[in-house]
Amino acid sequence: MRKTFFFSVSFFLMLAGSIANAQLLPNSTLNTQSVQRWMQTNRDIAPIMQAIDTMNNTDAKIKAFDALPAIEQDKKIDALLTSKNLQEMAKNITQKHGWKSVGEYMRLSTRLGNAIAAYFLFGDTEKMTEEQAKQLKGKADPAVLAVPRSDIEFVKRNEKTLQHYIQAYGAGR
Repeated sequence: MRKTFFFSVSFFLMLAGSIANAQLLPNSTLNTQSVQRWMQTNRDIAPIMQAIDTMNNTDAKIKAFDALPAIEQDKKIDALLTSKNLQEMAKNITQKHGWKSVGEYMRLSTRLGNAIAAYFLFGDTEKMTEEQAKQLKGKADPAVLAVPRSDIEFVKRNEKTLQHYIQAYGAGR
């Protein structure tokens, strides 16, 4: 009786844990949970991202794509993945990691990348004269300048974790 109860409870906890990990989580802000999912997804989704990179191979195309509403971005991505027979692979990866779409993963990647760039940009400008800071900001990408303060603070609080991940990823671990 005790073994059966223990087994049942263990099975329930494993099942509940699997469901919780696969839930679709909102990515409207940077948070530890969504960035953790992003880190776990990167290696699996690399072949999909390589295919998508061919879609926007100029600055003008990238800017045009980024200006589209999320639903339109997702439609373009889906059409490309379908044409390259990658739709099923993408679906499996996004479901495994709890993303609504490849586009959602990409948008979080962009948000995180911009936040990291803004963190370093604004950290650098604190050590400069007002004129130097103005010149540097004048050359910066408007998307980086528009990063919310909360995203920069998130990067600041999680700098070590992000740094370790990026180093490990670069080293192939």
